[in-house]
Amino acid sequence: MNYYSPAAQERARDAAYDAVEKVLSSMFEPLSRHALTARWNQAMEAMAKHLEAQDNGME
Repeated sequence: MNYYSPAAQERARDAAYDAVEKVLSSMFEPLSRHALTARWNQAMEAMAKHLEAQDNGME
């Protein structure tokens, strides 16, 4: 069941998109493996939160 308000869903979506964009842009920056892995993990957590916010309980 989705307990997120529409505004919270939008914030979660925006955070997920921003995190994924940060990972993609960092592919062209000289980052260590650790820094890139940290950005990747943040993006995955943000995307999971976004998907949870979208969940309507139906499968």
